[in-house]
Amino acid sequence: MAANLLEVNNLKTYFYTRGGVVKAVDDVTFAMKPGETLGVVGESGCGKSVTALSVMRLVANPPGKIIAGEINFNGENILEKSQNELTDIRGSKMSMIFQDPMTSLNPVFSVGYQIAETVKRHRKDVSNDQSWRRAVEMLDLVRIPDAKKRAKSYPHEFSGGMRQRVMIAIALACNPQLLIADEPTTALDVTIQAQVLELMKGLSQEFGTAVMMITHDLGVVAGTCQNVNVMYAGHIVESAPVQQIFQTPAHPYTIGLLQSIPRVDEVRGARLTPIAGQPPDLTNPPAGCPYAARCPRVQNRCRQERPELMSVGRGNQIAACFYPN
Repeated sequence: MAANLLEVNNLKTYFYTRGGVVKAVDDVTFAMKPGETLGVVGESGCGKSVTALSVMRLVANPPGKIIAGEINFNGENILEKSQNELTDIRGSKMSMIFQDPMTSLNPVFSVGYQIAETVKRHRKDVSNDQSWRRAVEMLDLVRIPDAKKRAKSYPHEFSGGMRQRVMIAIALACNPQLLIADEPTTALDVTIQAQVLELMKGLSQEFGTAVMMITHDLGVVAGTCQNVNVMYAGHIVESAPVQQIFQTPAHPYTIGLLQSIPRVDEVRGARLTPIAGQPPDLTNPPAGCPYAARCPRVQNRCRQERPELMSVGRGNQIAACFYPN
């Protein structure tokens, strides 16, 4: 097995639309080790979900297309795999939890059937009874009460939090090496969010599964992740261990994200500082730093050259900024 479970090198995923070519992911490089939990954060439209869909080879074509780069999983380039090979990998070695469980689950089949179907697809030597028992076992593992009975229920008979647990059960049914969770706590109340995150964290530790956690919620990242990639306008602008991101953020965009959320250690009544302006148009991205138009520390060089990711002199922390904090 390769030292890194997942290696993404110079990935570019573009969407060809009537309005122009949208450079949704533009030259993204990162790696994940077995058992690692990586947070991917940023504003909506920054390329988080497209990066995940690219790793899974689920980008709709047309209009989307991976035009360059490598996605190495266990030392093998996913981009060179046939559709049949990808079907064998998805759900078995790598799985994904999508944002909305109601639209991801089939409304005409019971949740137990949908979990058992995944097991049967990837475990050829498993009988129908064995796959059903595995489905009940997974529902019990994700703490759905009376799992044996609820396995016969349909998605509409579950709450949002319970449906998300079903999605986790499906994703983990075959013990994948990589789990991609695309905003798994969206639209859930705070209590259910905490339960789902704690569940995912525990299952990851139990099975040794690497997790890519995609979210715009920095609180989720602080409680679940070991390392963080901060994305902006299709680029990774900062990458570091989670503690460094919160204690010594280097990129002005990361600082802006942290200043725009409430903190428990702030003085009561302190005002939040929003990030001024709007993200750039990805059909016509700026020549220099994509964050230059919104950056409070912008210099002439920032508008003319795009900075590359480089060390800021704090261990493994890197940032794409000419003038890091």
